[in-house]
Amino acid sequence: MFEAKDLNVSIEGLVKLKGINLEVNPGELHVIMGPNGSGKTTLAMTLMGHPKYKVESGDIVLDGKSIRDLPMYERAKLGVFMSFQHPVEIGSLRYLTFLLEVLRKNGKTPDIDWIKRIFNKMGLSEAFLNRNVNTGFSGGEKKRAELAQMLLLSPKYAILDEPDTGVDVDSMKFIGGAISESLSRGTGVILITHYARILNEIGKGFYVHIIADGEIKAEGGPELAKKVEEQGFGE
Repeated sequence: MFEAKDLNVSIEGLVKLKGINLEVNPGELHVIMGPNGSGKTTLAMTLMGHPKYKVESGDIVLDGKSIRDLPMYERAKLGVFMSFQHPVEIGSLRYLTFLLEVLRKNGKTPDIDWIKRIFNKMGLSEAFLNRNVNTGFSGGEKKRAELAQMLLLSPKYAILDEPDTGVDVDSMKFIGGAISESLSRGTGVILITHYARILNEIGKGFYVHIIADGEIKAEGGPELAKKVEEQGFGE
């Protein structure tokens, strides 16, 4: 289980999260929704261990052990994956070289043909592997490439920060398919989104948590996501 326990978080002295509790089991999908500035990305970054986000109190627990004080790379080694709202570009590193090294670091056997198949599954040609990481990629291509990394790594838990923002209909289908496949493999997924439409591409039961002003204000199932889609966050 991946847990946030009574999590209180600040950034440069400003309180951003207040008493957040969240439990994610393997193979479960937990959807985090909320208006801009509500604390969604703060929660994602805190769970991943970004040093800018200070845990004032509470805990982050992975499989029964606290990871609150572990740096990001240690959390990644333990099986926590994160896709970013704005994927970074690395202009001096070829994507294939990057992926081969990532697989080695995670104890997986590098397999170029397998990497090509996963990229093709995400609608990305082999030519993308010979380009520098995310350089010159469209928004949807960046998001699909990050989800390809998730499929290659098969992490225990994945935190996806708005993978559906700024993507077209085709990218939405590829991204939804990648999330569905990861869930079927047993990955627990925390999906941060503004919109319910990506959930139509996943086709699995899920839990919804609405965050506002740094607190979880409402929780439920698919019906809550539908209500937000129809009425917004103010109802």
